Amino acid sequence: MAERFRVDLRSDTVSTPSQGMRNAIAHAEVGDDVFGEDPTVNALEARVAALLGFESAVFVVSGTMSNGIAVRTLASPGDEVICGTSSHIYMYEGAQAALNGGIQLHRIDEGSDGLPGAEAVEAALARSGDIHFAPRTLLCVENTHNIMGGLVLPPAGVRALQEIAIARRVQLYLDGARLWHASAALGAAMKDLTTGFDMVSVCFSKAMGCPVGSVLAGSRDAVARARWFRKRHGGGMRQAGILAAACIYALDHNLPQLEQTHRWAKALARAASSSAIFEVDQDLVSTNIVILRTPGVSSSSVVSMLEGTGIGCLAVGPDAIRLVTHLSLNDRDIKFAADTLAAFGA
Repeated sequence: MAERFRVDLRSDTVSTPSQGMRNAIAHAEVGDDVFGEDPTVNALEARVAALLGFESAVFVVSGTMSNGIAVRTLASPGDEVICGTSSHIYMYEGAQAALNGGIQLHRIDEGSDGLPGAEAVEAALARSGDIHFAPRTLLCVENTHNIMGGLVLPPAGVRALQEIAIARRVQLYLDGARLWHASAALGAAMKDLTTGFDMVSVCFSKAMGCPVGSVLAGSRDAVARARWFRKRHGGGMRQAGILAAACIYALDHNLPQLEQTHRWAKALARAASSSAIFEVDQDLVSTNIVILRTPGVSSSSVVSMLEGTGIGCLAVGPDAIRLVTHLSLNDRDIKFAADTLAAFGA
């Protein structure tokens, strides 16, 4: 029996290494990274640090580990960290800040721009001098914003929060797991989007099509401290150059292709707008994520029905599903998915 045609839009993490990436992995020069002796890891860390405009960087196994290490590096046990209510740090990381670091998260609802409101952040930081409350020492933002549809943060809004943080002597962390997409969408250099942050993480296993890996960048001292936490999280790797080689390949070959995934996402949003089931704001589709509303219909049931047609997606709310385009797709996949979405519910 022939295998059923299927387009997997659940996440960009389902992308698989290309043959060129597999060749790079197979021929990677390696050493013991815990001893700092893996030349390919060292080359990746130096390259990403320069790309993001920082002194140093450390290679870790995942975006969740990178975020967890960053929070522990920039905040102390007993502190509160401010983040968005819909942020990955709060929603999808198993309360690791509390479990691993004794750090509490203080949530502030994001506005339509994907940022916690400046007035709310100012008010939250204003109480930090009161000994009845935990010190609030770190502010985290996410670019692009996953659950808000791959939203690119407005640079002016980011600067406004940075000014508040500087005035309040609070450190700033950027969860830039999909910052690659923000750079592609804005036509801006990566380091132009990281100015003013104390540490930044980027993920290679999402947008960039790699099997494993994130890189956390910051000052030399901050990254040296982060290496201690990487070890304590069980993230000390040995011949990790076979993984870093995939990331270097992605910088050379995959990063220039990301705009294609944006065009595919817009095509899916246009098609879904013709469906009797879906509601979608096409103007909000700026990168590779599409959020479709299913008013009056359970999103989990829609996901199940779409799976039956050969479309993989995820429910991200009681009446919302997420589609994510990625580098393992092609034009045929997108046409099939678009035709299916347009006719769905007819």
